[in-house]
Amino acid sequence: MTELLDDFLVRSILAGTMMVSIAAPIGCLMVWQRLAFLSDTLGHAAVMGVGLGLLLQFPPMVGVLAVVLLIVVSLSQVVNFNNALSETTLAIISHTGLAAGLILLGVLPSDMVSIEAILFGDLLSVTLTDLGLIFITSLVLVILLLQHWRSFVAISVSREIAQAEGIQVRKVQLLLYLMIAMLVAVMMKVMGVLLIAAMLVIPTSSARVLSGSPERMVLFSAVYGMLALAGGIFSSFRFDWQAGPSIVLSATSLLLVTLFIVRWASLLRESGSTRKT
Repeated sequence: MTELLDDFLVRSILAGTMMVSIAAPIGCLMVWQRLAFLSDTLGHAAVMGVGLGLLLQFPPMVGVLAVVLLIVVSLSQVVNFNNALSETTLAIISHTGLAAGLILLGVLPSDMVSIEAILFGDLLSVTLTDLGLIFITSLVLVILLLQHWRSFVAISVSREIAQAEGIQVRKVQLLLYLMIAMLVAVMMKVMGVLLIAAMLVIPTSSARVLSGSPERMVLFSAVYGMLALAGGIFSSFRFDWQAGPSIVLSATSLLLVTLFIVRWASLLRESGSTRKT
């Protein structure tokens, strides 16, 4: 088994598969709750976490987790008091975190870090350690999703109704923020900080067009994510493109094809109805 995992392509496929699988349900929750910008904010702030980790001689992932967890805990308090302020806060944190991170990385020796890999990911260089971390994180997130799925969906529909049903809205919301932070921290290795939000939102948007229930939307989102992963890895090998951007382009292409097919089918139905009348 160890010899099999020594092959970089197998490691990349396994890492990508785990990421798109867990990104599907969390991405759906983010879209339902209009939290798409949160993943961008955490991704940009993760650059500062990498810089702090390297500067303090800690593993970069430790710095990333510390920064994103601090942000989500702080944001949960802001959201409780003023939803409008939270959007402004997200924008400030996003740009400030990215700028501060780039400055920190700039003062470090160039051989310590690859800014390109941080920004756009490096799926094809996933190590066994990275794979183990992704697996553990994915397992924890799956367990939390299974335990709290009904509460997450209820809050997505209506916080007031969820609270009336006895759901502790603030605690459940904070838990979701923490889960998003964990996912962003491990996805940074695969997709890079600039592309994380794309893989949380684009497959989900494709699935939303075809879905009639939350569970079906999660399933379709995972399927679209897998197809985008396959298309991205193939394009990376075939045309020597970067894996992360290739995956995002594949996801967007699938979204456009889906929208075209749905629109075409709708026109055919309208044409059929007109002929009958």
